[in-house]
Order: sequence, then C-alpha cells, then structure tokens
Amino acid sequence: MTLNALPRTVLVAALLTACLGLSACERLGNGINARREIAFSVLSSDDARTQALWAPVVADLQKQTGLKVKIVPSANYDAQVLTFQTKKAQAGWFTNLTGAEVLGRGHGAVFAEAEGITAYQSLIIAPAASKLTAEDLLKCNRRLNLGLGERRAAASGQAPLYYFFQPNSIDMKTCFKAVTAGTAEENVAGVISGKLNAAAVDTDILQALRQTAPKTFAKVKVIWASEPLPEDVLIYRDDLDPVTREKLRSFFLSYGRAPGAEGDRQRGILSALQLEGFAPEDDDHFIPIRLMQASVELMQAERAENKALIARAKARLEKARADKRMADAATAPQAPADARPAS
Repeated sequence: MTLNALPRTVLVAALLTACLGLSACERLGNGINARREIAFSVLSSDDARTQALWAPVVADLQKQTGLKVKIVPSANYDAQVLTFQTKKAQAGWFTNLTGAEVLGRGHGAVFAEAEGITAYQSLIIAPAASKLTAEDLLKCNRRLNLGLGERRAAASGQAPLYYFFQPNSIDMKTCFKAVTAGTAEENVAGVISGKLNAAAVDTDILQALRQTAPKTFAKVKVIWASEPLPEDVLIYRDDLDPVTREKLRSFFLSYGRAPGAEGDRQRGILSALQLEGFAPEDDDHFIPIRLMQASVELMQAERAENKALIARAKARLEKARADKRMADAATAPQAPADARPAS
C-alpha cells in the first residue's frame, strides 16, 4: 500500500513517528510535521570523492528547498539497504538491485530515474593486449579465470548471466577454471594484474577511469556489451511527509533544465556525475530488474536441482511477467472510441 492510500489517522501517526525529533521538523496545518532536515543516502567506495561530486547538488537542493541535507555514504549494498531500513536516511540514490530490495521490504518509493550521458550497460573487459574474445568465454575449456560483480550489482553481477551466459546455456561452475565475485574496482585491477582473464564491469566505472585514470583505462578493452539497462533511481521513504517529498521531486526533475548560465552551471555539476538530468519514474522501473533476478535465480536453482528454490524462482518469475503485462497494458496506446476495425 502506498502512503497516499493510507487512512488519514494512520498517515498522521506515521508522519509523527517519522518526526519524533521535532528539531528536524516543522509543524504544518492539520497536525502534520514536515521535515527541516533529511539524510541523503549514496553508495560509495570512496567517501571523499562521493562527497565532492554530490556536494554541489546538495548545496543547490538546500538553497532551493530550505532543507538541511546531509550526505550519508554507504560502503556496500547491505549497508545502504540497512541505512534506509533503520531510517538513518529519508531519501537516496540507489542502484537497481539495491533499490529493488529497499522497495521489496516496503521502505520506499521511486520518484525519478537518471538520464545518463551514455547508455548504462553491462560490460566484460579483458587486458588490452589480450586476444581473448567473447566467443572464447563460451568454449568451456576450464582454462579461464572470470570475475563477476557482486551479487547485488545489476550490471556486473546479474546482467552478464542473464544476457550473455544464460542464453548460451553456460554452466559457470564447469566452464571456467575459477569464477570470483568482486567490486568493479577489484575486477579492473584483477584484469590489469593478470589474475583475471576477463571480468564484468559497467559503463560507469570505465567512464570514471577515462576521466580520472586514463593510463589505467588504456590497459583494458571491452569484449562484450549488453543492451542498455535501466538507470539508477532516486527513492524516498514511504513515511516521508508529502511536503518534503514534493520538494525533492520538484528539485530533481527540474535540475539541469534551467536556461542560460544557471542551467549551464547545473549541467556541469551533473556531467561530473555522468548524468544529463532526471526523469519522472515510479516503482514499475524495477520490473525488468525483477525479471532478470528471477530468471538468473531459476537458472541457478535448476543447476543445483533444488526443487524448493526452483518453485520459488518460478513463482517470482511469473509474478514479474504478470507485472510487466500489466505495465505494458497501462502504457499501450488507446484506440479512439469511434475507431472501426479495417475491413
């Protein structure tokens, strides 16, 4: 159930609970408290760099909305989910799998998605001097060391399985000498050092390397790229008051769209984050991600011959497919009422 669908008495109680520290809130009419302060969650393996990149956005957010905003970096996926679950953040910037988990636990709602400078894709890289090709990964000769992303990394952890290995009926346990899981940075380092013959990353890490470490970027090459993936999203907690939610939504959807010098300044800030802007979005954003998750989960359960996991994965896959059918039907063009079938 969404916040707007709650009975009024329950809504007011939820808002009061969310603002027990009244120093962070201001009282509106009808007994509702709006926040004066929020914590904004971001995933970061480099807190200093993340703070520097997001600081100009946060400064503008504070200026335009009157909110006091604190950036809360999380070092890994579990930490970011926990930050939302324990109400240490009221809004945040989420990757697809982490965001899907937050929504699956009933802690938030999507209100915007990124518009990237380039398409967001899953990539498999190899050393620049290597003759390895994507087709070589499908030979199953148990000679290659492959690095995949972490379990909750959609682009590097799930997408290569879903878009590349699964359609080619590859059994990861029998085809490779070793398959490891690591962060994007670890996978790049593994390829460059020779510990990994190939590794999965995403477009974001390569764009960052091109800008900040061009010599490192020159040491790798892309041997496979997925189709474009859903971009990362902005989420706020369901129990965040409507006034603050609207302040956040309005700010992000208009950011980078101003004319003249001010718009140029904002677009420069976004460019450093590898973004063009933000577009309206809702929870249906995660349907393709849930389809991918359930499909990979089913593949792995079938490999393990685990009947209970197979049944659970099939149920999740069917639910995701049903949600996609509903979403497709809702967005399909409607024929005019007086339209007649062609004779």
